Amino acid sequence: MLKMMKNFRNIIFKISLVVSLVLANSSTATELEELYNETVLLHGLELGTGGRALALGGAYRALSDDLSALYWNPAGLASIRRVEFTLGISQAITQNEVTSVTSKTSSELSQTRLNAVGIVLPVPTYRGSLVFALGYHQVHGFDIFGNFEDLTEGNTLIGEELEEGRLGNWSLGMGLDLSPTASIGVALNLWGGYNDYSWQRRLDEIGPVWSTVDFSSDLEYIGFNILTGLIIRPNHWLRIGATIESPLKLSIDESYSGKYEGNEYIPDSTGLDSSLVSYSEYDSWGYEYSLARSFRAGLGVAFLVGPVILTADAVFSDWTQLSYSGDSPSEDISWDKTNIAVNKYLRSTVDLHLGTEVWIPDTPVRLQFGYAWLPSPFKNDEIISDKHVFSGGINTLLDQSLLVQTSLSWTGWERSIGGWGEDLQLTHLLMTLSYRF
Repeated sequence: MLKMMKNFRNIIFKISLVVSLVLANSSTATELEELYNETVLLHGLELGTGGRALALGGAYRALSDDLSALYWNPAGLASIRRVEFTLGISQAITQNEVTSVTSKTSSELSQTRLNAVGIVLPVPTYRGSLVFALGYHQVHGFDIFGNFEDLTEGNTLIGEELEEGRLGNWSLGMGLDLSPTASIGVALNLWGGYNDYSWQRRLDEIGPVWSTVDFSSDLEYIGFNILTGLIIRPNHWLRIGATIESPLKLSIDESYSGKYEGNEYIPDSTGLDSSLVSYSEYDSWGYEYSLARSFRAGLGVAFLVGPVILTADAVFSDWTQLSYSGDSPSEDISWDKTNIAVNKYLRSTVDLHLGTEVWIPDTPVRLQFGYAWLPSPFKNDEIISDKHVFSGGINTLLDQSLLVQTSLSWTGWERSIGGWGEDLQLTHLLMTLSYRF
């Protein structure tokens, strides 16, 4: 046991700590868990941004007529005719029910964050439209908290896991009318964010044998990519939107620290007797590397039928093209091995988004309802299951200048790591205010 604890300084994967200390899983499961653990883009949930867009389940690429077009489809900026300032605040509550062979625990984590801020600036033109926009959007959250308990054959394990962080971007974009029926747009995105993780646990074995782990990691990200978009309006009741997002390469600065303490019986040289030995170790290390995601393509369609809008999107992502480069995290792990695991365990996915908006006649009120199916990037839904998002919202225009949008979404999915089963639910409330000059 003492020798194993000393070897922890060469193990940077936090989930493998859980595996080695709690359960003896197969090598295949460990490889899967290490891949999930290191790949931040597989963590948490990328809901996107914008109150109306989220209320419509993310089916927004054929509409995109507000600041959030910088994320969904910058071609939609061309439809904005007035200067517009937008501010969005979100409240996210993550609930986690953890199940082991012997126990079940529940926990909750609440976070309030800036979701969006920015300005849209139309430029006077003789014909058509030319619109610029600058804004920040938080689109991906990593917030999860879990309590872990296990009682097996006289051993008692109690642990707590906390993961907090976000990934967002500053975007500078423009939308331009090519003709009365077609618009194009482009957004330059500077991505940034962080992920702070901690794992604390105590294991009490038979007699005076015990051990504790206090492990933490801090990651910071920065990257750049480009989003291009097209919207076609063949007639007054139909809109078609398409987007292509260039590969995103994140530069990641990662640091770790771990403290390990406990008592363990160590055999003497004869192997006939043993003595109780106490140990206490602390170690820290860090490294820098890059994670590249391939292009993403989206296609959306919207039908405008009287007071009702029906909209649908499909988004293609090829997760098999994720790739790592840079410093190797340890002597035992190479990025070549991780890149092979990417191709072995991940797959391409197509996200589906559906939305409906209803205008209440003789009022400035509109109601939205949406649904999104986000399939797991893992083959056979291993590690994480498909995510299902149900959403709704309401907006109203006050004095022809202030648009108030409120949206509420609920997402459910499952995660299985280190023998623990987790039932995760995210409730996301977003309020967006847009003032039109």
